[in-house]
Amino acid sequence: MENTYITPSASPRSGSEERNKPALLAFHGSGSNGTIHTVQLARLSRLLKQHFEIVALEAPYPSAAGPGILPFFEGCGPFKRWLPPQEKTISVDGMKRGEASGTMPPEVETLIRSTVSDIEASGGKVVGAIGFSQGTRIVAGLLKGAQVRRMAMQQGREVDADSTRWLEGFKFGLSVCGSYPPPLVPACVASIVPPGDAAAGVEEKIDIPTLHIQGKQDEWEWAGELLIAHYALGEGKSEVWRLDMGHHYPVALEENEKIYKWVLEQWTRSEGGGQVEKTV
Repeated sequence: MENTYITPSASPRSGSEERNKPALLAFHGSGSNGTIHTVQLARLSRLLKQHFEIVALEAPYPSAAGPGILPFFEGCGPFKRWLPPQEKTISVDGMKRGEASGTMPPEVETLIRSTVSDIEASGGKVVGAIGFSQGTRIVAGLLKGAQVRRMAMQQGREVDADSTRWLEGFKFGLSVCGSYPPPLVPACVASIVPPGDAAAGVEEKIDIPTLHIQGKQDEWEWAGELLIAHYALGEGKSEVWRLDMGHHYPVALEENEKIYKWVLEQWTRSEGGGQVEKTV
């Protein structure tokens, strides 16, 4: 198989009809890339694309092939990761103790901000995020950032609209085969959080609706459970579905249909969601 090379950016958007659909940003796992993630998402995408445009982003840092990538995606590099090279030195024990960085790398934040800007410039709107494996730390960080921003505005705090407005569209998330914590929160959020101010909401659990899909046979299930601990569980918040699968997206049609219905329900509950019409 010949090598397929793609740039560290969002996947191209197709047609004017896509611009009228709310967009979901999709974040691949470590040692993967945007094209591979699009293939992995195919079963769920067939359902979601009736209502949503899925924009698959590609991480900026080079990586070796990740778990489950080879041999099926042999020759489909280069492979990428969301964390800079120095993050490789953390041990499993360090992961479990929460010693990893909780700040989103600047190159990743810039990529997401520019993607949101491009979507809005073409008449679209970002409403949620999908993450797989390492990409779930990005999703958690985006939701955390959106929540802290919302709380700051509700409390009448001064918020730099230019640097944080891009976060306001994230209304829900889908987290599949979660990675270890902590969430990777955009650095721009720090500008609205006074040091040591507990009322700022930084220590609050993420309450934005999120569906967590965990594989019972996933060797990294423990990591996902640690990340889930950063979310508030309950009605209108996070749900956890534990399925009989490994470190991959659900395969069964009925499972994908259930996920699709959950995503659609979150969108229709959010602002403007009732205006979305089904297209085939």
